Amino acid sequence: MTLAVRRCLPSLFLSLIAAGCGDDIPGDSADEIGSEESSSSTTADESGSESMDSSSDTGSDTETGSDTMVLCDPGDPSALEHEFLPPGSSRSGVTLSACDYHIWWVSAADGVETTISVTPGMAVDIAVSYPDDPSFVDNLASATLYQPGGLSFESPRSGEFAVLVRAQNPGNDPLLTLDYDISVACSNQCQFETTRFPIVMVHGWTGFENIGPLTYFYNVREDLEALGYPIAVPILDPYNSVDIRGEQLADFVGNALSAQRARKVNLLGHSQGGIDSRYVAAEAGGGYGGQVGAVITLGTPHQGTPFTDIALGLIPGPTEQVLVWLLNFLGAAQSQQSDVEASLYTLSETFMQGEFNSTYVDDPRVKYWSWMGHTCVGGIGCQDVLDPLLLFSYELIPGDNDGLVPEESAKWGEFLGLIPADHIDQIGQIGGLTSPNYDHIQFFRDNARMLRDNEF
Repeated sequence: MTLAVRRCLPSLFLSLIAAGCGDDIPGDSADEIGSEESSSSTTADESGSESMDSSSDTGSDTETGSDTMVLCDPGDPSALEHEFLPPGSSRSGVTLSACDYHIWWVSAADGVETTISVTPGMAVDIAVSYPDDPSFVDNLASATLYQPGGLSFESPRSGEFAVLVRAQNPGNDPLLTLDYDISVACSNQCQFETTRFPIVMVHGWTGFENIGPLTYFYNVREDLEALGYPIAVPILDPYNSVDIRGEQLADFVGNALSAQRARKVNLLGHSQGGIDSRYVAAEAGGGYGGQVGAVITLGTPHQGTPFTDIALGLIPGPTEQVLVWLLNFLGAAQSQQSDVEASLYTLSETFMQGEFNSTYVDDPRVKYWSWMGHTCVGGIGCQDVLDPLLLFSYELIPGDNDGLVPEESAKWGEFLGLIPADHIDQIGQIGGLTSPNYDHIQFFRDNARMLRDNEF
């Protein structure tokens, strides 16, 4: 499917595109993913120059292949964006006119060599660049193809890249059209995997990237990065309201997009991290819906959890006992109690059902998935034994829950099911000791591959 999205490409670009030039990703507070050194090679018969020369003559003519008369300057064509081409895919019989140049999207893991092959009906220019380089000035590789051939490049970081296809039109013929075939294939280091967009893993309570010497998502980041996936982990307040943590996450996302030279990110949030992720994507919150591909939540109280309502005295129950238990469970100092209470209110049924869900509505451009854990005391009737740390809260929450969140509350968007894990097992805690029926490393691998397979 072709998206009728046009972007103006300055005619000056024709003299600026050069083969195989790379650039360092600018540093910033977000995690930087991968090296920015790149290499390129062309497999085409390049009997002419690789510079993309074109006359600067202007004129108004008809865009062929259309029922509508369109004025265009063949010396200054517009971008026509096409779809994503995963490795191993191809498209045939693509029509290119003098009024347009085409942009395709591909992805590759850090260090992987990818070959873009084109079978043109006449000479075409092709180039590969970062998604934030719409003028194709800062190319990773470029070539002019006079016959069927290809352009290879080594990915300087995991993620998405833009591919340009433009007809050579030295005479600025406004009626020029050609058909071409295009394919994408991995040609070296093909064992590595990647998503198109970086995966931002958002922690819940107790926060930061680590819990003491332990990473919050226990050994998950290291495993996914070893496979090739681009991972970033923000540092948010360990306890605070969604408007505070959500804005911190929004700032991180903005910096990550710039640092990774990416168009979008994917958000994967556990517990309150899922609420923060929804805030970032919502128009009334961070406003990043157009820059978020997907939101995956795990053990997130989308309808709130009554345990926090009890702790705050919003519903009947042993308020003081619950609040003291929570402060001890979270390891919060007395000086942090006000921040903890702000966080608890964010996760309450009172706030989530009464304010948040009606204010921070889902963005239709974003895909939402959710998971939930299932546990029980002694493992009787389920595949997970509740951690004794959660026994007090588990027994106070009506119905099935993971020790902190009701199962029904965790369902949002497309619900993917229950996993045999309590609230802390879900992220591999404590120290990787989880249910024998739950492999948290494999769970997060499967989610990364789900994002990849759905072209996120």
